[in-house]
This record gives sequence, structure tokens and C-alpha cells, in this order.
Amino acid sequence: MRAIANYEKDREPTGRALYQLSKLAREFGRPDLAVGFSAALSKELKDAVEPLTAEEKAWSNATIALLRNSDVIDWRRLGRSVVSNLEKLAKKREDPNLDAVLLEARYRLTASAEHQLESLAKARQGKSGETYEKAYSEVLLENPHLYEQYLQERATAARGTSLAKTMALSHMKKGAKPK
Repeated sequence: MRAIANYEKDREPTGRALYQLSKLAREFGRPDLAVGFSAALSKELKDAVEPLTAEEKAWSNATIALLRNSDVIDWRRLGRSVVSNLEKLAKKREDPNLDAVLLEARYRLTASAEHQLESLAKARQGKSGETYEKAYSEVLLENPHLYEQYLQERATAARGTSLAKTMALSHMKKGAKPK
């Protein structure tokens, strides 16, 4: 109650409070307020937020369902189509948020080094009883070539985006030359 009084008086809600207020507004049949809270949260998070409309929500949920049930669909093929369309969109607009989405989407289509590192860390954790973080650190130390491959995959995924230079520099700092 105090928080709401503060919001009404002089303090604006932020972060998690905006999310919760949006959710409550939807639950109580106030989509007008829900959209307002979601828009404020979206602005705060620079558009990296949950779907704002019923259509966005439907498509987001459909995509998540496909991702979680990859035996139903050839996700890699669909992913390549999504990446292709994101690339077309990125050429039309200069948007760092869109570039970040494109980079992650491209990267997730490959990410073989990261998958190997995670698999090795889980196996080590199972054998040694170490925390996952400790096992992952040890795997990195034992497999520097996989870390190098990881950096290269990230740099490759960033090509053509506003993040390319940053990714190439982080890759070069580790001693490799980007292709």
C-alpha cells in the first residue's frame, strides 16, 4: 500500500513493479492500464520486454512452444528463415537492440563451442560433485581451444551489426585474428 501511495504521490514505479502492475491490470480486466505499464517497462528496458499486444503474445507463445518441442519442427531451418528476415530488417533500420537480437539468433544457430563447454561441464560436475560454475571454469582451463572457438563464433554472429567491432576486439584480445 505504501508503494502505491508513493507512486500516486511522487515516485514512479520501475522494473519488476511495472511488470507486476501490468500483470495485475490484465488480470482485473484493465488492458488500458496494462499497456501503459508495459510501455513504461519497455521504455525502461529499451524495448527488451514481454509482448505488449495480444498478437505479439500469441506469436511469442507459439515460438516458445516450438522451441520447447523441437521434435515437432526443424527449428534450425525455421531459425535460418527468422535470421534471414532479421537481417533484412536490420539493413533497413539502425537499431542496437535489433542488432543484439540478430547476433543472438545467429549465434544460437551455431553455438557449437558453447554446447560442448556446457556438456563437458555437466559431465564433470556429475563426476566430481563440484558446483556447475567450478566445473565450467575447470573445463575452460582444460580446453582453451573451445573458448577460442566460442569467441570466434560470437564474432562471426556479430558481422554486419553495430556490435561487430566490439566482438572482433574481444576476440582479438584473446590472441586470435577474426576472419
